[in-house]
Amino acid sequence: MAENREKLNIERFKDVKLRVSFVISGKEMPFSKVMKLKEGDLIEFEDKKVEDYLDVLLNGQKFGIGELVVVNDKISLRLVDLV
Repeated sequence: MAENREKLNIERFKDVKLRVSFVISGKEMPFSKVMKLKEGDLIEFEDKKVEDYLDVLLNGQKFGIGELVVVNDKISLRLVDLV
């Protein structure tokens, strides 16, 4: 009976929309440098390699880790682990 009640409680939330995002890297830059950026400029991230895992966020909270993959010519994210 408790299992059925729990299932009903979860069902109530199945249509709630959540923001899923992932973090590739972060970098601090002086405002003066940001103001000089122009289209085509590159910002290098020394702390990440292409093959590194990414943090997956659910409404701003870490939800898991993933890796970038290409599926049907589109960039996608494969979940590797949930936290």
